[in-house]
Amino acid sequence: MLEPGDIVRFYYLWARQAATGEETGRKARPACVVVRNKEALFLIPITSQEPHATRAKIAVPEIECRRGGLKFPSWAIVDEYNRVQLDQAYDFESLAPVGRFGASFMRRVAEAIKGVAAQRKMQGVLRK
Repeated sequence: MLEPGDIVRFYYLWARQAATGEETGRKARPACVVVRNKEALFLIPITSQEPHATRAKIAVPEIECRRGGLKFPSWAIVDEYNRVQLDQAYDFESLAPVGRFGASFMRRVAEAIKGVAAQRKMQGVLRK
C-alpha cells in the first residue's frame, strides 16, 4: 500500500479546474503521497514546469528527482492537495510507485505545508 513519500502517476485535479466544475485531472502527472490514514490518501502535485511566483512550492533537489523518478528540475506544489478515498482510487495510472522521496526532503515538504496551512492558503480537492 502507498505510504508518505511515494511518488505515483495520478490524474491530479488542480483546485482551479475543480472550481470550474471539472471532476478529473486532464493528464497523469507525478504526485507525492504526503499523508495516509485508514480512509484516504492526501497527494500534492509535482511539476517540471516552473510554477508561477505566487505559488507555494519547493524545488526538488536533483538527487530527490532521481529517487522519485522525476525530470530535473521539478517542483512540489505545497499550497493544494487532492484527497482520495482508498476505496475510490480510480484516478491512479498505477498504484505502483515510480519512486520515493527521502525522509529529510519529506520533512521539508511537511514544514512547508504546515506554513501554508497556518496562513490559511491551502486548497484541497476531495476526489469522488
